[in-house]
Amino acid sequence: MDRLKRFAVVVGENKDIGFEHTRVIVEKLLHHEIEVFLSPEVQESLGLGTVKSEPICEGADFVICVGGDGTFLKAARKAFTLDKPVLGINRGTVGFLAEVETSEIDQAITRVLAGKYTIEPRMVLHAEVIRDGKRVYQGYAINDAVVTRATISRVLRLRINVDGKFVDSFGGDGVIISSPTGSTGYTLAAGGPIVQPDMRLILVSPICPHILYSRTFVVSDSKNVSVSIVSDENVDAMITLDGQEGFPIRPNDLVNIRAAENSVSFVSVKDLNFYDVLRAKIRSGN
Repeated sequence: MDRLKRFAVVVGENKDIGFEHTRVIVEKLLHHEIEVFLSPEVQESLGLGTVKSEPICEGADFVICVGGDGTFLKAARKAFTLDKPVLGINRGTVGFLAEVETSEIDQAITRVLAGKYTIEPRMVLHAEVIRDGKRVYQGYAINDAVVTRATISRVLRLRINVDGKFVDSFGGDGVIISSPTGSTGYTLAAGGPIVQPDMRLILVSPICPHILYSRTFVVSDSKNVSVSIVSDENVDAMITLDGQEGFPIRPNDLVNIRAAENSVSFVSVKDLNFYDVLRAKIRSGN
């Protein structure tokens, strides 16, 4: 494994008050003569003139994220587009995605610098919106792509197809299309199953459906899931990816969601049992 020389450290807003833990990470990296990239705000707060501010992830070999799951998703989405590995330091409440606790920072960085870590490929979703035969939007989701009402209005009636074959239509608040990594997120809250994150499949979960039998169903990662609005009237709806970005959709639009060709690279410095983590995180979340 080649020696890593350039690290980006991404910090969530208000997730590391005073940047206490960020300073520990940065100073340890600098001690090992690692080039460090930080946002201008963090750089100014730390008062370290030996780090670089822009661009952050683009110039790095490795990304470290300090924050909760939302911050981690934001950093991982950027790392995915640049094909960079990402390690999470948990400063959130539950932290399913960031495996390193703040008490473990020194040991975790030591292992990374020694090359004693593994890369866990996680499936990513690709979403696109087709309007009048043309693609008007596309993006990627690590956790989920969600089609919902854009305003507090009437019930949203949706039609679901898989590889062009009709599955069902239902009224409700929307639908969640989730990756295995996202199965412990919004999908779980909607009554969906928990899936091992290293699997490759797609979960489709209606949100508050107005039919009794509508439940999450699972399709192969080789399939294309299509969602469309069943209405002749103007309906305010949108697709959101990982809760980070969104795009308005209309009746007659076709939303296609499938597995992306490439995976995102999560870094692990521990030999973890997923189910041990699951029990601990769910209990702490409760």
